[in-house]
Amino acid sequence: MLKLQPILNITSLIVLFHGNIFNCSSHAFIVSTCGKNRSTVVSHKTVISQKVRMHNLERIYFASDWRGFSKHETSDRMQLFNAVTLSGDANTDGNKKEHGNLPYAERPFNPGPGITFGSSGLKLNIFGMFYGFIAIFLGAFYWWTTTGLMQIFYLLTRNKIDSKRRIPVFIAQLWGKIVMSTTWCNPKVEGRENLQEIVKFNRWKRGKDRKSVMFVANHNSWMDIPYTSKVIGWTNYKIVAKQELLKVPILSRCLTASKHVILDRTNRRSQMETFKKGVSWLQEGVHLVTFPEGTRSRTGRLGPFKKGAFKMAQKVGAPIVPISINYAQKVQPLEYIFPVRPSRCLPVTIYIGKPIETDGKNDDELMAEVWHAISENLVDSQKPSDDADVSTA
Repeated sequence: MLKLQPILNITSLIVLFHGNIFNCSSHAFIVSTCGKNRSTVVSHKTVISQKVRMHNLERIYFASDWRGFSKHETSDRMQLFNAVTLSGDANTDGNKKEHGNLPYAERPFNPGPGITFGSSGLKLNIFGMFYGFIAIFLGAFYWWTTTGLMQIFYLLTRNKIDSKRRIPVFIAQLWGKIVMSTTWCNPKVEGRENLQEIVKFNRWKRGKDRKSVMFVANHNSWMDIPYTSKVIGWTNYKIVAKQELLKVPILSRCLTASKHVILDRTNRRSQMETFKKGVSWLQEGVHLVTFPEGTRSRTGRLGPFKKGAFKMAQKVGAPIVPISINYAQKVQPLEYIFPVRPSRCLPVTIYIGKPIETDGKNDDELMAEVWHAISENLVDSQKPSDDADVSTA
């Protein structure tokens, strides 16, 4: 005889995490006692209350044993199960009054149950496990392997073929495309028309004949990197990345194989090398991506810029394209290893600004213009505070 207990347990588990993984908004789960004649369900008000956490509930059982119930009892339980699973978004009238005027992305969000890693305090929730499995599986068996083969290829050909490392960048772009599509993390992109002139100019150009640009974006989350890659599209580019990223498995091989620009912020000599490499790539017709805040914002608001990136663009005369990324920190907060929910349900919105010419402008003028261009297209909760400085120095 087929035993339904494992199936029922899995089904109820899916119901429990339905809001965190798929629906992004509904939070419904069954609370049932072990007795055959007793069952109850947590009310909507209890479910959405920010004061109630799952670990505070004394007894939670996932679809406890349904075998042996009478026809009437089984019918009651099925009605209870259906009522919970079809409940949808469990917002009370009080919550609607309190948060009704806020954009969905800025309303209180409970990432659900998860785990915390040791003294680091880094966290991982259910959706993060799902995202991490997809990202690491593809990273290990596709990204890491193919970039390793390309490194051997470059060694054998003495770097005479694909000297600009376009192939490893394409491999990384394909990995990001698959991961974001399968995990519903593709952002909404606006302002693509501002890149049409550059795209059209470069369509049939090669090498130094291409017009390179520097993409400058605000930085709130690790997801800013794949989001920016989505904006750039299928073309060669290099990211100015901090040296600490070389400690991340899989990613470190990609950074070295693609010849991204690595910066040691504590070493003056490394800063000079970074400047030279960045200028060299721009002169070769390769786009450059930088996050001039230098680190992720702790408040979510746009912070002051560092001047180094702007000096690279000025040296070559490359235009700067401001990129405004909204709600990336809501998808992957600072304390989480992987995203806590899909980007599509917010949605994360990226706005591509009009290219800003660098000729005839000093450092402060150029930096202020880019800073205000990015700020202009950020949501209010991410705009810089009134007393914020444009530059760190």
